[in-house]
Amino acid sequence: MGMIRKKKDKKSRRPSFKSVLTSILATQAAIFLLLLAGVSLAGTAVAFIATMPLFVVFSPVLVPAGIATGLLATGLAAAGGSGAMGVSLILWLYKRATGKEPPKIMSKVLKKVFGGTAAAKLAAKPEGETEASPAAAPAASPAAAPST
Repeated sequence: MGMIRKKKDKKSRRPSFKSVLTSILATQAAIFLLLLAGVSLAGTAVAFIATMPLFVVFSPVLVPAGIATGLLATGLAAAGGSGAMGVSLILWLYKRATGKEPPKIMSKVLKKVFGGTAAAKLAAKPEGETEASPAAAPAASPAAAPST
């Protein structure tokens, strides 16, 4: 039971008008993008040459400022990454120890921050749960509305 292979036609197919037009337009777009890249590179080089004296004059200020900015950005990124990893590890340990999903912490935090608004209620609701009918929700009385 060998595999039967079909012989491919060795006739050369003519390119369609659409493929020729596509290749012409793609070539023009590529040439335009290459020209744009060249112009932006030349402009950047000219701007660098023009501002080099300013960098030399202000380097006693700019170098320490750059180092401080880099250290601050690195510290913030490390703190955020470590905090996110710590929370995810705690949630993973909880799930592994109890065998069930952790409580919805973010929905509780959103309810506290936003005071139980609709955004917090939507965040707490799972996707599969249907919304309650509008008649089930108590309507706000007009007397409770503040007068202007």
